[in-house]
Amino acid sequence: MTFSPISLRAIGLLALTTFGSLAQAAVPAAPSQHEQAQREVLASVDALFDAMAAHDVAAARKLLVPGASFVVLRPDGRVLMERDSEFLKTLGTQKGDWRERIWSPQVLVQGNLAQVWAPYDFHLDGKLSHCGIDSFAMTRDASGWRIAGISYSVQTQGCAPSPLDAATR
Repeated sequence: MTFSPISLRAIGLLALTTFGSLAQAAVPAAPSQHEQAQREVLASVDALFDAMAAHDVAAARKLLVPGASFVVLRPDGRVLMERDSEFLKTLGTQKGDWRERIWSPQVLVQGNLAQVWAPYDFHLDGKLSHCGIDSFAMTRDASGWRIAGISYSVQTQGCAPSPLDAATR
């Protein structure tokens, strides 16, 4: 069987295209700027949780925009407002083992503004205290992503098991 030069070029082009596609599939794509910003936003949220667990007021202060607000929707429907100074005072004076976790976060980023919305649970001294939804308003400045405000609901009954616990079973 003989191949014409056109047929050989077509076979070669097909082989190059197939090989090139396979080679591209084997190399993971670099994260987009948007995906990178989402990771950085979540890293700041995680850093706040680490500061809370360590009762590290200085580390928490660096992650908060001065005057950051905290809005708490209590189980009885009351809304409580708190400023960053009150949160930091509580963090420094109340002891115990604090652990807050989020999962399945929805992260929206536009320029230097971001929003994180996620289910969470909060453990105090190794026991589930409450759960709910965390909502973080974030801004980016020269020091990185910082928290301008946190709104969260507090649910003390009917907390579904965290999917994070399934990994430890």
